Amino acid sequence: MPEPTLRLPAYVDLRLLGKCNLSCPFCFGPRHEVPSMTETDAFRVVGLLRRAEVRGVVISGGEPTLLPYLADLVAELSRPLPSGMPGPRVVLSTNGLAPLRTMERILPHLSWIALPIESVDKEQHRRMRTGVAPHRERVLGLLKEVRTQHRRVQVKLGTVVTRLNASGASGVLNLLEDDWLPDVWKVYQMSETNYGADNRDWLSVSDQEFEDVVARCEKAAANRGIRLQVYRNTTRSGSYLFVDPDCQAVVIDDGCERRIGHLFHDPEKVAAGLRDALDHTGNARNFSGTYPDL
Repeated sequence: MPEPTLRLPAYVDLRLLGKCNLSCPFCFGPRHEVPSMTETDAFRVVGLLRRAEVRGVVISGGEPTLLPYLADLVAELSRPLPSGMPGPRVVLSTNGLAPLRTMERILPHLSWIALPIESVDKEQHRRMRTGVAPHRERVLGLLKEVRTQHRRVQVKLGTVVTRLNASGASGVLNLLEDDWLPDVWKVYQMSETNYGADNRDWLSVSDQEFEDVVARCEKAAANRGIRLQVYRNTTRSGSYLFVDPDCQAVVIDDGCERRIGHLFHDPEKVAAGLRDALDHTGNARNFSGTYPDL
């Protein structure tokens, strides 16, 4: 008997694992020691998302390119639906460290790739993206590859603002040649979840300090003709449905993550949690603003 189809929001964030080859102090993803989603469960979730005809999926973690089955999963997720409608737009949110031979298998199935650069200042970036050096140069190399060899794939560049990079965040675009510029640059207020919650006392900036950085980023984006999006914690509640590595559905309620049930074991509980905590309009606005259909 086929599994019932939940009424899911149009856009879903699929967090396949907690493991990562970086140890960023602001990370709001699952804890690194969380077991990865099994390949069987991952394809089962993809089947559910396709039956629900979701319109977009952000694949993240942890670092999803560490999973050996990722290319096959993305290919399955993105293919046309049985109804003849296009498959969901697939976004890969990655730290950019995967070898090019790995990315060459994944990129043909993506609509967007999301890459991080935290500061024009090399040392500020190194303190933000800890664990592999030279991380920033690896990201810039992948960005160039996508822009020159995979023009169909759109690029979102992300910058998280903390005390470590507040002075250098607005200069990120200075690192990029005109031919490498992203389609969207998104500036994030640090989310105080998981590792971000652990480190907020020494890492987070005030709302006013964040807005000061945003103002400088707005000028920098306008000077290069780049679309700027801004993420503020006040807009987080109701905008996301995360699927965690253990297949638990997670929503943001009062700014905090709340697990509402297992997608397959507790579908009625998940449905009730979605009715209570998810704003479908906000969910669509969040995704389409960050990953517009260009």
